[in-house]
Amino acid sequence: MTMMEKFTRAESRASHWLPFPDYPSNARSFVHLDAKLLPYWHALFDVCPRLLKLDPPDGLKIFRDFMTWAYRRQLALNWTFHLSVCRWLLASGYRELIDADDIEAMMLAAAARWVDCDDSPALGIVLGWQGGAVPVFDWKARVRRASRALPVEDEELPSAPWDFAWSPLSSTGANGFRRWLRVP
Repeated sequence: MTMMEKFTRAESRASHWLPFPDYPSNARSFVHLDAKLLPYWHALFDVCPRLLKLDPPDGLKIFRDFMTWAYRRQLALNWTFHLSVCRWLLASGYRELIDADDIEAMMLAAAARWVDCDDSPALGIVLGWQGGAVPVFDWKARVRRASRALPVEDEELPSAPWDFAWSPLSSTGANGFRRWLRVP
């Protein structure tokens, strides 16, 4: 084991508040050190590259602060990852710099991830948030999309009762939406 490895893995330097206690608190390049984190960095900044302008040049402060927040709350980094980022951003010092387009981009990413990993009989998903008027829809591959919206997408939905809400869609018809569910 090299001297640097001994330093970074020293028990006395680990903090239980950091999401990855192996890294020293001043390691600016911790994202590049752990290949397990890189997909999350890309999942965030590839979907919403404008976030990099809030924390130039590489977004490490935003990313590290969010990952620390997520670790403290023991959040699952599943399809709700982007919605958790939205929650954090809207409660952080960046809230004044975030606009509805950023939230919508992350909601679209969350819906796409749900569609990709869900194995329920649901045909699609709709996501809503209290700050937005237009819900986000996405459909599994077996649903054929025409160039126009499906009937359920034209339906007037109730406003989301929580900061972010979702509903699985059982059909593409006007009766596909049942009720909002709280996003974990």
